[in-house]
Amino acid sequence: MKKLIAFFFVALLALSLAACKEREYPVDGVFLGYEVTVSRNAPQVTFVTVTVEDGEITAYDIDVRQGVRTNTGTTEAPNYTFAWNAKTKKELGDDYGMKDSSEIGKEWWEQAEAIEAFWLENGVDAMTKNAETTAIDNITGVSIKDAYTVAANLALANAKAGKFVSLYCSGSDLYTAEMTLTSKGKIDTLVLDVLQATKDKVAGTFVWKDQTKQELGYAYGMHKTASATTTEAEYIAWLEANDKLEWFEQANLITADIIANGWSTTAAENVPAGVSISTAGYYAVLATLFGYAGNSVK
Repeated sequence: MKKLIAFFFVALLALSLAACKEREYPVDGVFLGYEVTVSRNAPQVTFVTVTVEDGEITAYDIDVRQGVRTNTGTTEAPNYTFAWNAKTKKELGDDYGMKDSSEIGKEWWEQAEAIEAFWLENGVDAMTKNAETTAIDNITGVSIKDAYTVAANLALANAKAGKFVSLYCSGSDLYTAEMTLTSKGKIDTLVLDVLQATKDKVAGTFVWKDQTKQELGYAYGMHKTASATTTEAEYIAWLEANDKLEWFEQANLITADIIANGWSTTAAENVPAGVSISTAGYYAVLATLFGYAGNSVK
């Protein structure tokens, strides 16, 4: 009898410990990691999503959105413009046109799906590549170069941290939204941001800036021309005197409103007072973000 009671308590303790053990991926949803680069003097973003269900990874998804540089002037007097492509590589499908030049006769989307399946079965770190060419060398049906593990590892890190991230491409800018939740599923942090580039219309060069709009803060200078101020202190004083808000202040009004009142598909119809910036892109990236979070947001 004593042995039976002892066994019962051991089993109960084991169950308790198992219940208390923290999950590697504590929040369900879709978690994204991304890497911005420049391809042929045009914007490019590579992104990977990881789907977590009941604390387990159930899917990977790889995609790339590229951009295009167009000379709207002449050879003698160039005038280059830069814009994101309307479709990603996955959305283009066979129209991406890799198959004819592929040494294994596989389109990009086919190779991406083979990588995703391999990662799901073996993990991202199990994939290897040629040290010189960076071509992936241990997945059947794949010969493309590895440009995806950086984004994949960021997605995994976000999944472990329970941080949701979403992207929206507009013009040549990259909009982002990030969100973390409390243990009860309430919004803890919510941040909107935009990464822009320095573009030379004559030289045709495109270089991502070192700082985002949020990181620039008052240095972004949305009203700097109107204010004609020189120092940051003077600029801030001008903003206050003229009842103006800098970009980051307006973006933070949008997120503060959602934290206070919750997200809804009609949020864009009720833009907070004080926000004068065009908001369509911000609500679009937020819609994707809350779609990724799904029922994890209470």
